[in-house]
Amino acid sequence: MVVLGAVAAVIGLVFLVVPSDQASFGWFAYAPLSNTTFSPIGLQLSPRSQIGIALFIVGLAVLAFGAGWMFGQRQAASQQRLPDPGSSGN
Repeated sequence: MVVLGAVAAVIGLVFLVVPSDQASFGWFAYAPLSNTTFSPIGLQLSPRSQIGIALFIVGLAVLAFGAGWMFGQRQAASQQRLPDPGSSGN
């Protein structure tokens, strides 16, 4: 489970870091509305970036769950091996 979470987180990061597609021409090919300033209304993400963010978050959640599970199992196993301090052994 930990490995699966780590793999999903890494794939999500790769989707975010690697550029999705290249433009066939530059933005400077023509200058329409060159006297106005563009201000986007909201944050616009490509579908690939959205998938990358989702994979990264799910991968981190699975990784955290798996690490917590392993830590809990280790704690339970160490508590079963220790003798009870209240018993005298008689």
